[in-house]
Amino acid sequence: MSGLFLCARSRVRAGRLRERLPGARRPGRKSPPGPSASVEGFALIDVLVGLALIGVITSLMMVFLSQARTMMRIEKATEFQMEVDAASRFLETAISHAEPLPLSKSSPDMVLYLNGNGARIEFSAVQAIGFKSSALREIAVSLGQVGGALAIVQKTRRGSEPGTSTPGEPVRLIGGVSAMKFEYLDGAAAASSWSPSWTVPRRLPAAVRFTISVLRDGAAYSARGFARLDLANAQVLPRTK
Repeated sequence: MSGLFLCARSRVRAGRLRERLPGARRPGRKSPPGPSASVEGFALIDVLVGLALIGVITSLMMVFLSQARTMMRIEKATEFQMEVDAASRFLETAISHAEPLPLSKSSPDMVLYLNGNGARIEFSAVQAIGFKSSALREIAVSLGQVGGALAIVQKTRRGSEPGTSTPGEPVRLIGGVSAMKFEYLDGAAAASSWSPSWTVPRRLPAAVRFTISVLRDGAAYSARGFARLDLANAQVLPRTK
């Protein structure tokens, strides 16, 4: 009898000891459930939604960058065209102010007021030299051999005698010029027509038209100009002795 009592008592002590040990599972108590299939599925949906959002944002960024590049190209092309147009307007104004004065290369037998061909033009005109000041200059416009720059050379005139001028430094008007073409209209001819050159003594052409072609970044830009000479039909100066 005492043996059975001792055996039962040892079993109760062993059960209590197991309950006190860390990690021991109590009889009749369920362990917390692990991650279920529904929880795993929700996490996968989150990943897919995130990837989809990243794809949409990337597509929008690509479209934005493409539009930005297009706008930059358009803006650059517009700037180049405005530069060519500005050079054309400058030449129009300068040529239209040409005056019937002998050029420095003139001789007593061949007095030229304007000398030009398809790529070069020379004439005398009053040009601004500062704030509210101007002076008579002999102007030569030609296409340079290096870099394709359209250059202007102004010579300071000293009197009206041929050969009395001091050349100045060439000024770059616009670069990257691939072609330049001048044409001259003889208003005194019976049938007015455009000529590729002008060497008529003691007369100015009635008008000058030209075309500037510029090549920038693989693209071509051009501008046309037309200058009507105000003094073309004026009375010519008397022959110098």
